[in-house]
Amino acid sequence: MHVFYGQNEVVGELIRAGKIDEEYMYPFVDTDDEVFEWWLVSPYLARELKEQGEVIIDALGCHWWGRTTSGQAIYMDGVIQKIAGE
Repeated sequence: MHVFYGQNEVVGELIRAGKIDEEYMYPFVDTDDEVFEWWLVSPYLARELKEQGEVIIDALGCHWWGRTTSGQAIYMDGVIQKIAGE
């Protein structure tokens, strides 16, 4: 298992508390992508997602994926299917 928990409130609170730089939320300002959900993921999946251009926060010994889709099961995301197929 590589996707652990939804972490929207946790990431938001860590940013408000100054524990995570706000810049982690906006590494993609030159695109139209918006993070809809934050998920705690394994180091392996974080590396794979980062290689695919996904938004990843590596901080405080954790790895959060900024999911830019919502409303469907994670296994249906194109990026997850691509990683699983490799």
